[in-house]
Amino acid sequence: MNKLFVFTIILVFFIISTGSFKYYTLVIGVIVSAITTYLFESSIVKKTLRLYDVLKLLYLFKYIVYFVKAEIHAHLELVEIILFNKPIKPAIVAVPYHVESDYGVTLIALTVTNTPGTIVLNIDTNSKLMYIHWINASTFNPDEARLIITSGFEKLVEKIFG
Repeated sequence: MNKLFVFTIILVFFIISTGSFKYYTLVIGVIVSAITTYLFESSIVKKTLRLYDVLKLLYLFKYIVYFVKAEIHAHLELVEIILFNKPIKPAIVAVPYHVESDYGVTLIALTVTNTPGTIVLNIDTNSKLMYIHWINASTFNPDEARLIITSGFEKLVEKIFG
């Protein structure tokens, strides 16, 4: 059960990071995920998984759907900026996060970075802040920026990683 869970998560991350659903990408993803699971499963998962833990895969699926929607919205915003010469307000914004898990913080940071128009530059674990370069900052208030950029991801990550 542990191996299947770890394999699935690694494969999903592989597909998201490559951004491709082509046959050869999926084959390579399955091979890389299988090898990684075989080598590192015991160090990634510290306890035996229960059925409840496997249900977290549903939340992972919801996360992926939410990410795809955010990705489409961000692409459309960038298209609008490019095609209509819309003025931008680039800024580096300190965005607080409330996730406790290192895996959760990493997932949020990778997702924000993969979304066009935002890049996580630094994560300050002491003050629990992500410094995010935002191509079109609509606010400089950290709490408002969190609501716009990361809060939707955080809600799902808390359900995935606890």
